[in-house]
Amino acid sequence: MKEEITTVDREEIKKREAKEQEAPHFTVRDKRFWVEKEEGEEGVKPEERLPTYVEQLKNQAEESERKLKEYIAAYKQKMAENDDFRKRMEASYQKRADVANAEFILNLLPVVDNLNRAVFAAENSRDFESLFQGIKMIQVSFINQLKNCGVEKIDAPGKAFNPSDEEAVEVVEVDEREKDNIVIEELECGYKIKEKLLRPAKVKVGRYSEK
Repeated sequence: MKEEITTVDREEIKKREAKEQEAPHFTVRDKRFWVEKEEGEEGVKPEERLPTYVEQLKNQAEESERKLKEYIAAYKQKMAENDDFRKRMEASYQKRADVANAEFILNLLPVVDNLNRAVFAAENSRDFESLFQGIKMIQVSFINQLKNCGVEKIDAPGKAFNPSDEEAVEVVEVDEREKDNIVIEELECGYKIKEKLLRPAKVKVGRYSEK
């Protein structure tokens, strides 16, 4: 009895499967636009959503902020490089100035030595002529050292007054027309260094007036 029931059941199952295969297959699709399609479902892909105006502004602001940070970083780096360059140049200028000062002082040391000798001679001798000659030597030595440094004395006496190099501290009446506007006397020497005025000469200038 058990075997007969089993055989019948198998035949019934086969009949049902045959009917199911013959029956049409239906697929339900939700056409509502807000419902996302399931993975693997055929059909037209939904259009990509464009960014809203607020999102565009946000993106632009973020991009502007990024560029601003880059500009600030580049500016700071450039300023740091300029600061380093300025410090190097200042150190170089200071080094040159120190060397120039050292050379100038070194050139003046012989003058100091001559001054010391003159003082020693004055203390141990009453010979005025020797003292005078010693002072004269110091003067010549000092002037020569100034020339070595590019310093030149302005030659003013007996020449036409030059307001660029000379300062008239007094005007004196002269009897000769040729002495009009001529430096009559030099009260204080003037000096130049490499054609640039260090100190103007203070002079008396003649003025001729017809009587």
